Amino acid sequence: MKIILIPAAVAAVFSFAPLVASAQDSGDYTGAIITAIDPAAMTVTFAHGTTHNVLPAALHERLQPGARVDFHWKDINGKWVVTDVTPAS
Repeated sequence: MKIILIPAAVAAVFSFAPLVASAQDSGDYTGAIITAIDPAAMTVTFAHGTTHNVLPAALHERLQPGARVDFHWKDINGKWVVTDVTPAS
């Protein structure tokens, strides 16, 4: 019985390796349309249905509902945080 469990356990561990390798801690998103901004909560909501925190607070000055933007995000404590926003190219 032990002989069968060891290879099965090893196979289970390696089956999750592609998922871990594909995890990202930062990235870019292009052509997002802003639908809402909440300066008090420091969040921005996009038309594709996601809401992200925004750092630094000065970025809120560059955000306008309806604007099409490209943004850079970073995973901070398991949440996508927008760290830079530019008009969509």
